[in-house]
Amino acid sequence: MWRLTSLGLKNRLVTIIIALIIAGTSIWALTGLKVELIPDIEFPFLSIVTVYPDADPETVVKDVTSPIEKSIWDRWSNNGLRQITSTSSSGFSFIMGEFEFGTDMTRVIETIKADLKEIAFPAAVTNYPKLRGDNAPNPQIIPINMNMIPLVVLSVTGEMPVDQLKSIADSQILPGLQQVTGVLRVDTEGGQADQIIIAPDPALMNLYGVSMSQIAASLAPAYDSLEKMAGTQLGVPGVFLKDVATVTKSPPPLSTITRTNGQPSVGIAITKTDVANTVETARAIKSELARIQTQLPVGVNVVSVFDQSEYITASINSLWEKAIVGGVLAIIIVFIFLMAVRASLITAISIPLSVLICFLGMKAAGVTINLLTLSAISIAVGRLIDDSIVMVEVIFRRRKMGQGFREAALGGAREVANPITTATIATVAIFVPLLFVGGLVGEMFLPFALTVTFAMLGSLLVALFVVPALSQYLISRQTPVKEPKDNWYQKFYVGSLKWTLAHRALVIILSVILLVGSLGLIPLVGTSFMAGMGEKMIEVDIQMPPKTDIVTTSAAAAKIEALLAGNEFVENFYTSVGTGTSMQGIMAAIAGGGSNTASIEIYLKQNADVKKEVAALDEAIQKLGLNASVEVSEGNAEGGMGIGGAGVSLHVQGKDQDNVTRVAGELVEKLKEIPGLSDISSDLTTVVPKLSIVPDLSKALSAGLSFEQMAQMQQEFYLMLFGGTLPNSQFQSGDAVYSVYLKGVSQDLVGVEEARALRIGFPRSVALGDVANISVQSIPSHISHTDTTLSASIQANITEKNVGAVNAAIQKAISALPATPGVEVKAGGIAEQMQETFSNMGIAIVVAIFIVFLIVILMMRSVLNPVIIMVSLPLAVIGAFMGLALTGYTLSASAMMGLLMLVGIVLTNAIVLITLVEELRRSGKSVSEALIEGGKTRLRPIMMTALTTIIAMVPMAVGWGPASMLAAE
Repeated sequence: MWRLTSLGLKNRLVTIIIALIIAGTSIWALTGLKVELIPDIEFPFLSIVTVYPDADPETVVKDVTSPIEKSIWDRWSNNGLRQITSTSSSGFSFIMGEFEFGTDMTRVIETIKADLKEIAFPAAVTNYPKLRGDNAPNPQIIPINMNMIPLVVLSVTGEMPVDQLKSIADSQILPGLQQVTGVLRVDTEGGQADQIIIAPDPALMNLYGVSMSQIAASLAPAYDSLEKMAGTQLGVPGVFLKDVATVTKSPPPLSTITRTNGQPSVGIAITKTDVANTVETARAIKSELARIQTQLPVGVNVVSVFDQSEYITASINSLWEKAIVGGVLAIIIVFIFLMAVRASLITAISIPLSVLICFLGMKAAGVTINLLTLSAISIAVGRLIDDSIVMVEVIFRRRKMGQGFREAALGGAREVANPITTATIATVAIFVPLLFVGGLVGEMFLPFALTVTFAMLGSLLVALFVVPALSQYLISRQTPVKEPKDNWYQKFYVGSLKWTLAHRALVIILSVILLVGSLGLIPLVGTSFMAGMGEKMIEVDIQMPPKTDIVTTSAAAAKIEALLAGNEFVENFYTSVGTGTSMQGIMAAIAGGGSNTASIEIYLKQNADVKKEVAALDEAIQKLGLNASVEVSEGNAEGGMGIGGAGVSLHVQGKDQDNVTRVAGELVEKLKEIPGLSDISSDLTTVVPKLSIVPDLSKALSAGLSFEQMAQMQQEFYLMLFGGTLPNSQFQSGDAVYSVYLKGVSQDLVGVEEARALRIGFPRSVALGDVANISVQSIPSHISHTDTTLSASIQANITEKNVGAVNAAIQKAISALPATPGVEVKAGGIAEQMQETFSNMGIAIVVAIFIVFLIVILMMRSVLNPVIIMVSLPLAVIGAFMGLALTGYTLSASAMMGLLMLVGIVLTNAIVLITLVEELRRSGKSVSEALIEGGKTRLRPIMMTALTTIIAMVPMAVGWGPASMLAAE
């Protein structure tokens, strides 16, 4: 490789020009790189959502969920499918498929779409899109990926009714945003116009003998006050509407109330396309918003609630700062050792030039700028200077010894080119096994590895080609040649080395003891997965008692909002009450949402302590005494994609629902006893009573009803059960006109006898029991499957740093459960990911060391010396594990990546030392003499490379700022 140096020295001007051209091309490549939060990853998940109106959970399973599950399981169970889970509730089926990373999800989705067409679904399923008045498919396949997370969330506020705000959003804001390059879709939430809700009481209807159709027929075409409407005569002497029903103004059923920072608002969520640049798209959205804002009515404002690009920009700026600080610290170390400004500056050139070459490689490989790749550059900054340090040091030393510029440059290159090339190639080879790690970590860290590889190969090219060409300026021509003398640290080292060589057995024994002792620290250090990343967020989930109306739920949420208004660490908060007809609303309904549920997303300032704020808010909410279940937890801007953080996911599977429910309940109780677990929840299936009302044609005919009357009663029957908007009545207040909604009574019926006594029909009415079969049935609240088998899922968050210890305690709790034939507990979530990751990473490290061993043998053309070098590698973990133990950090996936980097550092130092020792031995020196002289000669470059690498990593290790994913956790 020294011939590359010779080539660079032949025409140094051409060499410098080539370097400048490469730098310019790299700057061009940098401007074209996509900027993202994380690497482009195709997440191997998909979901299938099916709406089955009015169907109970068992019917949903039989007609929809099971046929879809079977279709997917039969085709994909041995072809990349890891797990399939489903939840079937009243009217909905939700299926989630998880495949192996690397699976072609486009092919999977297209195949499943074709298979779904072969399934004979009930007419209620196939006709649902027509009822909605849209073309959305049912069932609908929804890929799960990072693009589901809104790029920007906006809020439209103003001093006017929210339905007017929604009209403005739909007509004046959305069209412009939808035209922005890179925007995939724009959705609104909230803003439904209030309706007049008439809620009949079935007990009072029976008391006065009033039917639903009688209420509907008695209403006048128009009202101008709620009092007048409530005072409507119902055709029964002395009976008014207010006697049998409540009349209120509120949002309609299946609607959402949204507020931003406590003010009524309409939410706008913007998602981007797969290929769009996050930062550029967000910038274009802001530009378009500025234009739109000038055209909006006075008082209407569009504010940003969440902007993914702001976090990305802040994180990237933070990483650049860390890289620059690390590089400056590395240069200062070089100066301290060489005490030469010129030598330090020439060495410093390798950092920016290597980084620029790295960007060129990233462009060619399609790698994006994201937190992982920039973290790789920040971490590698200290290592990028190593090759140049060795080259500069040897040329500097030879020049000090009196050699001319060309002689020193070529002689130095012959001396160190082979060892630094060997060390760099071996270090790059360490990352090759990451190609086969697989899973989330493999997908996440492969771009990291490629970035480090490009940077290090760039640093080698700079050290061999550019640095020697500039080395003429290392020493001023007027600088007198001095005989190099041993400095204080060389004298100390030589003395220590002589003592070590005289006590080899003792040193080896002590080394082995320290190695074994450091490995014994692993249980104390503990293990975790990956540091979380994303905005500092808190999520508050509110669940009021069943049948609570949306207005009451909204009032409860407002009390919590009041706690946030004066909090100095709160940036923004966004409240959503109830569920809508959007896909998000359907998903919320499947999860048990409704008019009795609400959520508050709280975005904190960067200086906030999330855990402290969660605890304080939770305590404050408890003091409110709300009649609700409120859960406060740390949120994440990744939308629960499983990136970082620590979550528990357990599945209790079996064929008998009672056994599954019982075992799951017992496990939940045991988990509550484990320290370090919070937010423990389960989807335990419960049996709930449901009133079954089935019209009976023969009974209706026996009651003397004509077919025309029966058709009319069929409409009333639907109105009684589910309610509906009355087309022949409205309410006007000022310029606002409100429709009238008659609420169904089926959910308020308390028993069979009350249902049978209800009157149906008008003007002639009969008892409901005379025309329908009425009974109470016990049905499951929902039915869950895992891999097509009945199951119950248990979720929890891990709050301890030592995630591995908590997972071990969970496994112990599972093992302690009484044996139940046919019931099995499977662990998923962070436990499964950690087990797979640590196993694969462990194998990758072993394979990496073996590959490095082969490379060193080939490069050094020896077996004994590579063996000596490889023996030094395990000793490096002594300091690593001791450092983790002393600082209180855990062994995580990021720490294991650090171990791979550590192997490269040890390799560089060992190869540079052993190569010189071997040359000295060939010159006739004894082993001890060669070790002492070689150690003394190589001490300065080894200390310089080690210290620059260590010091340059300090900013990343400290982890200040938002981009701390690879910082210690």
